[in-house]
Amino acid sequence: MKTFALHSYKGGTGKTTLGANLAALFAQKGKKVAMLDLDFQAPSLHTLFGITPRTAYLNDFLSEKASYEEVLTDLTDSLKTKGKIIVGFSQPSVEAIREQLAKDRKWHMQAISQLLVMKQKLEEDQFDYMILDSAPGVHYSSVNAIVASDFTIIVAKIDNFDFDGTIHLLDELYGPLNKETLLLFNKVVPLLLKGKHSGVTDTVKEMFAEKTRILGFLPCYCEVPLGMGSEVLAVTQPKQPFIRQLRKIVTAIEKWWP
Repeated sequence: MKTFALHSYKGGTGKTTLGANLAALFAQKGKKVAMLDLDFQAPSLHTLFGITPRTAYLNDFLSEKASYEEVLTDLTDSLKTKGKIIVGFSQPSVEAIREQLAKDRKWHMQAISQLLVMKQKLEEDQFDYMILDSAPGVHYSSVNAIVASDFTIIVAKIDNFDFDGTIHLLDELYGPLNKETLLLFNKVVPLLLKGKHSGVTDTVKEMFAEKTRILGFLPCYCEVPLGMGSEVLAVTQPKQPFIRQLRKIVTAIEKWWP
């Protein structure tokens, strides 16, 4: 089983939307996929997948208050995928978010142990992928996601804030942890990908060439926000240009991490 996290220096890069659609695309290819919402500060997978409130969440599993089976929801039938897809949701209530933010280092050390237990159980159940949607920035929960992963896809936008922040992440977080990374630029203005402005992407590649591998540049598709963050386009609109581009990303991931 391959485990990878989606991470970013700051919010708003679209990593959760990318992660959910990647999970669906892998499952459509017949893979067994598990996706976990480890962005405890701003849980959103429940909205994206259209799941109503439940009784047990990942928070409970990490606190050893619920079992592996209790916190995972099988969405295979509802998403009509060839392969199996299960999702672990984070508790979205304000009270739970405040409680999670107050967790200390000791709790997060326990949480990484539980996360590795989850990984082992999924491997025993012969899953192909475990995808972790982590919190942006540097927090205990995002570090735990990175540590538990075989590699991380850093999602960024083409602007100086993300350039500076991503370089800091690569140098000061991923370097010391000795973790593999792939860099995916999302919401790229189409003009930067062709014509006289295309040199920008070449400059970006040179900027990061010695630090990581570039997974790709995804154009900004105005149609994507029309779903209001409550649909997985790989399922509802499989011919959408955004999804066609994501299929190329899936192929690249499979090539580099067979």
